[in-house]
Amino acid sequence: MTLSLLLSALTMFSGFYPEFQTPSRGIGSETTGGGVRAFSMGGVSAGIPDSNMVSLANPAAAAFTPNTGFAWGSKFRDTPDPDWTDASVFPEVSVIMPLPLGLQFSALLSDRSRLVVEDQIQFENGSGEINWFGSTAESYLGLTVKASESLAFSAGGRCFFGSAHGDAVVLIDTPGPYLPITSQYRDDISLFPSWGITAGAFFTKGIISGGASITTDRDGSMDLHRDYIGSREADTTYRYSVPGEFNAGISARIHPQVLIGVDYFARKALKLLGSPTEAGSWTAAGAEYLPGSGFRIRGGVRTMDGLWRDGAIRYSGGIGYDLGGGAAAIDAGVSWESWSEQSETVLFIGLRASENWL
Repeated sequence: MTLSLLLSALTMFSGFYPEFQTPSRGIGSETTGGGVRAFSMGGVSAGIPDSNMVSLANPAAAAFTPNTGFAWGSKFRDTPDPDWTDASVFPEVSVIMPLPLGLQFSALLSDRSRLVVEDQIQFENGSGEINWFGSTAESYLGLTVKASESLAFSAGGRCFFGSAHGDAVVLIDTPGPYLPITSQYRDDISLFPSWGITAGAFFTKGIISGGASITTDRDGSMDLHRDYIGSREADTTYRYSVPGEFNAGISARIHPQVLIGVDYFARKALKLLGSPTEAGSWTAAGAEYLPGSGFRIRGGVRTMDGLWRDGAIRYSGGIGYDLGGGAAAIDAGVSWESWSEQSETVLFIGLRASENWL
């Protein structure tokens, strides 16, 4: 018995044993970035010139924002999706700052995905379970410049990063009539920042505005650290890749009080942590009405083909109130999305303040 236990222990602690098993849901359920205004208008932002915050869909639009400054927002969900149920609130932060030589600095931090899943572990001489929890986020840092009164360009770095940890309990069978060995360990996954380039262009003339951006593929390093309870540790490093994206949008101010817009997004397949998300696209359409006295009323719809919620349709609406002639604003939006006989309701609240207000 002593020899059997010793051999099992030597095998288990010589490296990763059982072998590392990726979460069955990969990086979990994804979400899209963008401020409350875009959210309330179905997701429209790539072709809107006066968004007052950084658009991850097209940062070049920031060149025509009437007020530079700081924006913050958080989402609250009522959802059957286990990845987002009882999830802590992760803020979305946007900063636009004027610089010399006609440049603007833009920065954005946004939620990307959330993972909560319990997986079964099966290996040659045992089994068990592991509980995963983690999240990923996106950030953008870049510059925008006006080439003319109607044309602007942007270029910057787009970063993907995140982490996940899994707590595991396994039973390892031993030869003969002896009881299985119980082992506990923790797998920690660190997705170190992977940087790519986001380049965008924006044009506005009269009542029509439009723009597009492209983000390159991003490669990064993923570190796996295993901590065996009461014993040694193990480490290894992998490479991972995040696919590029394409965004385009157009808007029209068909009346001084009415703005309408359409956005299109497309992405290649995402293959990360062993659970691929198929390639696909979404299309959004929205409108904003200004009834006066600083109020804004918004509505929109988005349909998804492929990606993380194939066939999903989302309806959204919201209201905003400008303070100090637009120097600051309070915004709120709500959406209802349905897919695969499931539905989700999201409340999004945001605040914005320009340098004139601050």
